[in-house]
Amino acid sequence: MSTFGCQRCGACCRWPGSVLLEAADVAVAAAALGLAEEAFIEKHATLARNRAQLTLKERSDGSCEFLQEDGRCRIYAARPKQCRDFPQGWRVDGCPGLSCGPEERRRNA
Repeated sequence: MSTFGCQRCGACCRWPGSVLLEAADVAVAAAALGLAEEAFIEKHATLARNRAQLTLKERSDGSCEFLQEDGRCRIYAARPKQCRDFPQGWRVDGCPGLSCGPEERRRNA
């Protein structure tokens, strides 16, 4: 059984795939950025491939547009549920935060 302790390396924000948004995600992220929900959607979301949900926009290299140069998330406190639940539900390979011990998890919390 794997344990997880985020290393704040930003690797998960560079992996291919969509970050699907729930309605609550839009509301929280919009508020954190000081935007109306409609403005957040227009600026930071697009229709997902499943055509049933919104997803965060990505940069041309596939990374999340909220990933900063220092490897941290610009909206970390308001990140979408899919990001908060990481790595649950993800196919993860090579994440440095998997299988780290309790001391390291506390240090990086």
